[in-house]
Amino acid sequence: MQTAEAGLHVAPITQQMLAREQGRRIGIGLCVLALIVAGLISVNLGNYPIHLFSLLSMWLDSADSNALRMPLYVLLELRIPRLFMAALVGALLAVAGCAMQGLVRNPLADPGLIGIAGGAAAAAALSLAVFTPTIIPASWWVASWAFGGALVSVWLVLKVASSPVGITVATLILAGVAINAIAGTVIGAVSYVASDDALRQISYWTMGSLGGANWQAVGMLTVVAGIAIWGLCRFSRALNLMALGENEAACLGVNVKRVKSRLLWLVAFAVAMATALCGVIGFVGLVVPHIARRLFGVDHRYLMPVSALLGALLLVLADCVSRALMPPLEIPIGIVTSALGSPFFLYLLWQSKKDMVA
Repeated sequence: MQTAEAGLHVAPITQQMLAREQGRRIGIGLCVLALIVAGLISVNLGNYPIHLFSLLSMWLDSADSNALRMPLYVLLELRIPRLFMAALVGALLAVAGCAMQGLVRNPLADPGLIGIAGGAAAAAALSLAVFTPTIIPASWWVASWAFGGALVSVWLVLKVASSPVGITVATLILAGVAINAIAGTVIGAVSYVASDDALRQISYWTMGSLGGANWQAVGMLTVVAGIAIWGLCRFSRALNLMALGENEAACLGVNVKRVKSRLLWLVAFAVAMATALCGVIGFVGLVVPHIARRLFGVDHRYLMPVSALLGALLLVLADCVSRALMPPLEIPIGIVTSALGSPFFLYLLWQSKKDMVA
């Protein structure tokens, strides 16, 4: 009798789990489909009209290669690299934000919390106004400085926040606030003494742009995205256990100190490369993980890859908006993501206040 009752209880639970698993798979499939559609819209969008089916028909029917030279150049050298860069940067920022929120156990957390973007912006400002390039191309010079500045800022934050017992969340946040304040001071001082041309470049870089996309940058980002996303996804189980509390996770076998350090360095590596190549793009790491959590639950085994998909989708759509709103002008993509993310951030604050009152 007890065995029969146990079977009755187990069957609905199993069916519920299977239904949830099937719903997640359908949701992931829809995300992939939406990303493909957004990609097709992106490569068709621009001042130079390109219709993919017409281009394919011309390529099959026409023997005149001159008629295809310009549209193929625009498609293969400008728009497709830009599409891949938008998707990769969006995925990196979203997964990094998901890891940060899981690490500090707060849905309002963001990679900028530990000064990554601030350090990158300060170093980029120095490279544009003070230490101007002499040998290597200007774009790679700025990217190298921004990448180094981001990593140095994270190293300083970890150095300040570290203690014999590990890294506490409160100290980490306070150290990040201090590093961001120092970075803001550096940017302000450099902007004050910079020439008009350098000041314009600093302002444009801090607003974010995908205009410098090329296959070389896409290749670098692909390698970085593969390493960072794979590395962060490996900590999914540890993040699930740390959601119970650090002491509880330690009792269940998680080396909390090591997990924190490695996660923070992986987040720094991902965000530093994305920021170095595209400038400061805000709110992706804040908004996307929260949406993924609402749609797919709190299990980081699903949350990490889904955040990558949704981050790629969001930034591809934001890039479409930045090019479509005021043609032929291109709005910096950081402005678009801020316009989308700021109201959402206010909503999160209002929702958290509402939950505290309840």
